[in-house]
Amino acid sequence: MATTFKALNLTPILLQNLQKLNYSTPTPIQESAIPLLLQGQDVAGHAETGSGKTAAFGLPLLQTIKPELQQVQALILVPTRELAVQVRQELKQYAKGITNLKISAFYGGHSFSQERASLAHPPQLLVATPGRLTDHLNRRTLDVSFVKKLVLDEADKLLEMGFEEEIDQIMEALPAKRQVILFSATMPQEVKDLIADSLKNPQFVKASASAIPDQLLLKGVKAEQAQKQETIVALLKTAITGGTVVFCNTRAAVDDLTIALQQNGIAARALHGGMEQPDRDKMMTLFRNGTTQVLVATDVAARGLDIDLLETIVHYELPDDLAAYQHRSGRTGRAGKKGTVYTLATPRDERKLRDWDQVRMDEWLKADGLLQKATIASAPQTAAFATITINAGRKDKLSPRDIVGALIAETGLTHAEIGKIEVQDRSSFVAVPQAQAKTVAEKLSNGKIKGRKFRVHVVK
Repeated sequence: MATTFKALNLTPILLQNLQKLNYSTPTPIQESAIPLLLQGQDVAGHAETGSGKTAAFGLPLLQTIKPELQQVQALILVPTRELAVQVRQELKQYAKGITNLKISAFYGGHSFSQERASLAHPPQLLVATPGRLTDHLNRRTLDVSFVKKLVLDEADKLLEMGFEEEIDQIMEALPAKRQVILFSATMPQEVKDLIADSLKNPQFVKASASAIPDQLLLKGVKAEQAQKQETIVALLKTAITGGTVVFCNTRAAVDDLTIALQQNGIAARALHGGMEQPDRDKMMTLFRNGTTQVLVATDVAARGLDIDLLETIVHYELPDDLAAYQHRSGRTGRAGKKGTVYTLATPRDERKLRDWDQVRMDEWLKADGLLQKATIASAPQTAAFATITINAGRKDKLSPRDIVGALIAETGLTHAEIGKIEVQDRSSFVAVPQAQAKTVAEKLSNGKIKGRKFRVHVVK
């Protein structure tokens, strides 16, 4: 087996980008899938969260499409909006420097008219949720006659969410001669049937036997139900630093816990399916740039949450099944990085964990010990950064470089003081020092970016 990306026969530009991203050696799924996909074979991958599957299908797609042909040539179907955005971002990182290449993401909650307008210059790679894609097909706004490759990502979730009809409709609309690539974290009968119906002579590849990567440290916290809230406050104040996602099972539990954490001086934010899409996007942006260090979320965030700053997962409530536990846990420790997973367990939860005999626990902590520590610990520090938002983005021809230049010229910030910048279609978000955020927003609002005035304010 190959041990380097170079040995997988990838082009120099892709190898260069992988090097910049510190991807040193291929993961098992990349090693197995990339050669088969470059040969044009249909592939069915049993790949769990954190196995590196986006690069496994993404690199061969980027290597084999034709940037000079401005038509949709590869379609990637994903179950959720969050995953669509994440996959697009990852592909863009791998594709840096490939000229004339456009990668788009289409999904519900996003403006349909904007998507339709962008199809005047179609992307070569399109990441989409099935509902939104069939919407475009029904309205005849999308030409799929040039599509040579179809990826079904997280196929188990696509079927679980009831997208079977949409997948059938999309398959029917595509040219008969195509390469089909399917990845799934689990292999229930429905997924096996989909593989049998949709892939020709598929080559099967498997990532690993366990969905929880070895490099993850798993810690259990024994706590009675009535102690759980004060226990997690103690845990966040004493044992955890860096980006953390706390998982609850319901929207109501997320909202309640977020308020409780905020009342205890922890800068937590909520993320769940009951929120409007722009609000969910905003929470993800604040988490990505380090302004928010604790996200309290339902499983809607367990898919499509791939963030470098994510170091810790906390299971505040145990999910119903082992697969969901593995998915949540696998949001950290991705692509070989280290991560820690805490599980708050009542005696009943401990029994459930024992029934899931695949869950190892490296260490058990006691709630009482944490609570004792917390009483002598100092109050948590507030985030070093706050986020300002500018009411202009890519569509206004704004780039991160323009924003940095304006911040230095108008506000007196140095390059080193400016945090992560995210330029979206119609808005931009910048992490700036917390203590100066208000002043920076005012000065930038009164000043100019690229010779133009824009509204700027601090994100609350």
